[in-house]
Amino acid sequence: MDMALLWEDILSPSDGGAGGGLVHHHPTTSIHGRKTSVRWRFTLWVCWLWVTLACPQHSYADSNGCDFYGSGLEQDGRGVQPVYVSCSSGRVEWQYPRAGLRVILKSPHKDRDFHACIKGDVKFEGARIYLEGHRSLLPLFALDDGRPRELSRCFTSYKGQAALYVEAEPGADDLKKQVAAFEYDLQSLSKGAIYDPLEECRPCSQEELLHLYCAADFVARGTIVGVVDDARLSRTLITVRATKLFQQTSPVFRHAHTHRKVKEASREEKEKKEEQVEEVFSNLVLQEGGLVGRVEVPLQCGARAGGGEFLVMGVMRFGQPVLRCAPRHQEWVSLARVAHARAQCVLET
Repeated sequence: MDMALLWEDILSPSDGGAGGGLVHHHPTTSIHGRKTSVRWRFTLWVCWLWVTLACPQHSYADSNGCDFYGSGLEQDGRGVQPVYVSCSSGRVEWQYPRAGLRVILKSPHKDRDFHACIKGDVKFEGARIYLEGHRSLLPLFALDDGRPRELSRCFTSYKGQAALYVEAEPGADDLKKQVAAFEYDLQSLSKGAIYDPLEECRPCSQEELLHLYCAADFVARGTIVGVVDDARLSRTLITVRATKLFQQTSPVFRHAHTHRKVKEASREEKEKKEEQVEEVFSNLVLQEGGLVGRVEVPLQCGARAGGGEFLVMGVMRFGQPVLRCAPRHQEWVSLARVAHARAQCVLET
């Protein structure tokens, strides 16, 4: 990022015929046949047992291993239910929390550690989340932990995986439907690398720019019209007026009147501090007009407004547009001219 801008039953009950009658065989053949039959059934039974143990019946993860949807009522209030997910992002939803869940997060890239974040649903209730440490459980998310519910809680894996313990709150009312749900997002680290919070703040290399232009969730050319620090959620919000929109998978850049309607519809749900931030954003939108979008960067990056045009590129994370790279437009024009032959897509300026 330019600093100027800033996861059939196996054993049958009888060996007889269909009527259970006596059948005469040659003695040698009979003994040999019985031994073969026993060995074969024993082999099948071992296979069945192995499959049963290797695939827990209560994981309830869907076929792609990214999401989990389950109910504590099926646990009958006993034991800890294991859940395995191995995608870069997904969702865990536990209705009627009882006892506990142990959610094991694994990177889709083998032998690679990752930096992970989780974000609780707005209506999360009935449980609290811990991160399994070396010798103890570390509090990660709870409604009474004094931090905003919308704030992402982040951690780093150990040897390519991390485990979360989701503990149901005691004394739950069986008649009240509670849902403990959260999303997770894993960012793979380079092999042997240690996570550095400032890594998200450095300028992108030329290869990163070329890759992100083709793979980003949003790419736009535009100018910076406002920068607001949101200390409550540890982020900086950057308002961009787009002069050209190349691509977007979600409506990040919209017309001014659309932003105004969204703000009015959700105003009652916002806390005072967030309302102030929204007010600044809406005023800028109304003043500028045209296509306007708001992206965010980590607060620690210390992003500030810069003059001129930028190419704004980023990804959607927990439904929010996160800025990844923002080279000055002229820098991008120069790169596109010399790199078009090796690019994975058509480079526009």
